[in-house]
Formats: sequence, structure tokens, C-alpha cells
Amino acid sequence: MLLNLREAPPSPARLDQMVPMADPRLVVHPEVDHVFVEQYRRLGAALHQAQLRDGIRSLMVASAVEGEGKTLCATNLALTLSRSFRKRVLLVDGDLRKPSIHRLLSLHNAIGLRDVLQSSGQPLPAHSLPPMLSVITAGQDEPDPVALFASDALRQFLFDTRDQFDWVLVDTPPVMLFPDAGLLAARLDACVFVVNAGTTKSSVAAKAVAAIGASRIVGVTLNRAELSEVTPGYGYGQYASAGRKNAGGTTVRWRSSER
Repeated sequence: MLLNLREAPPSPARLDQMVPMADPRLVVHPEVDHVFVEQYRRLGAALHQAQLRDGIRSLMVASAVEGEGKTLCATNLALTLSRSFRKRVLLVDGDLRKPSIHRLLSLHNAIGLRDVLQSSGQPLPAHSLPPMLSVITAGQDEPDPVALFASDALRQFLFDTRDQFDWVLVDTPPVMLFPDAGLLAARLDACVFVVNAGTTKSSVAAKAVAAIGASRIVGVTLNRAELSEVTPGYGYGQYASAGRKNAGGTTVRWRSSER
């Protein structure tokens, strides 16, 4: 059954109408570093190949703790896949406890995923960002969303959206803080894991990987990484980006062998 998508209320700053007001960390900002944009295109190309090889359609973007840049990574990846690769992309804010995609994209957040899961069968409140990106914000904060993520409504929501979009990207809460990401991981095809190389302890990252399941992680992005500190190996190919001057370095390590 196809979802009944409906346009959410107009937002104060739609990216294609008011690009100069876009967050400077987004790949659509007019002054963004071109090298930074190219690295997201590389990430998009790796995902495209993974989709052709393994049939991946739904993806969670996760981190061990907060403040590692997963929301920015998920949003830029969604923008890249929809614009550079001309894919139909649905970006979902799955962090019902502390949502932030609506602020990053200047979208209204009166209703969102929380409402969809509480009232199945209702029209989906999707924001449309041309050419091919749809966004579902989280809705009002939900202090205890575990029951929603464990519900059949989530399973049905993800099942239906797979038929309408080439990619479904879900921004999740931090893995080590709440059980939400683990519940979402069980319903999604794969994970891109985001790590702040300057602050996240390797032991914490390892525990988060174990919680998600290493086999589900198809790629890792290291934010603010010093390239000299990153060594090749472990079956991954490496791409490096200086990013914006005020954003620090970013390194993407991608699984090169079949899972």
C-alpha cells in the first residue's frame, strides 16, 4: 500500500527559494568548499554501488554519543543523493527525544514522525525540497519513544516508504545513550557510523558498533580527523576531505569487500 504523502505547511526558509539562508555547513550553501561537496559525492557513489550490489534501500546514520555530526552527515548525504544522483530520497528525523533536522533545514516541526507512529493511516507530513528530496521531521519531543520504535507502526512505515523512495535515510539518537538506535537498526538495511575523531574514545565507539552489529555498518565517517593519524586497512578504502575551514577534516572509510 502506498503512503498518502501530503505537503507539510510551508517553511520560512525553503532551501531552493532562499539558498543564501541555508546553513553554511550544508552542501547547498553557495559558499561551501567544493572539496567538501565532492567528498559527499564520493560517499553517495559508494552507497550507490552498495545498493546495486546488496539491494540496500534504507540506511541509519548513527553515532556513539551526541555532538559527533550525525545529523549534518545524514542531511548532507540526503541532499547529495537527491541532487547529484537524482534519487528519490526520504530523510527522516528519528531522534524523537532531541530532534534537530528541522532547525538545520529551517522546517516547521509541529507534526512529524511521532504523529505518524501514533496515528497510523494518517497522511504523511512530508516537506518537499526540490528536486527529489522529502523530509519528515520528528514532531514534538517524545521523552519515551521506545514503545513507538518497537511498534508495528514503525515496521509498516518503513515497509511502505521503501516502495516510494530510492533511499530512506534515518537520523537516529546516539547509540550509547538510548535503546532507540538499536530498535531502528533492526528495521533498516544498513548503517553509516559517524565518529568525532577528536573526542570520541575508541572503546566507546567499539561498544556502539557492537550494539548495532558490525556487519550492518557499511561505512564510517571521521569528523575533525587528522589525516596523518588515520591508517589504511581493515578492508576499507579511504577518502579524505578538508571540509570547510571552520569544520575540521573529515575522513570517510568505506567497506570495499562484500558483506
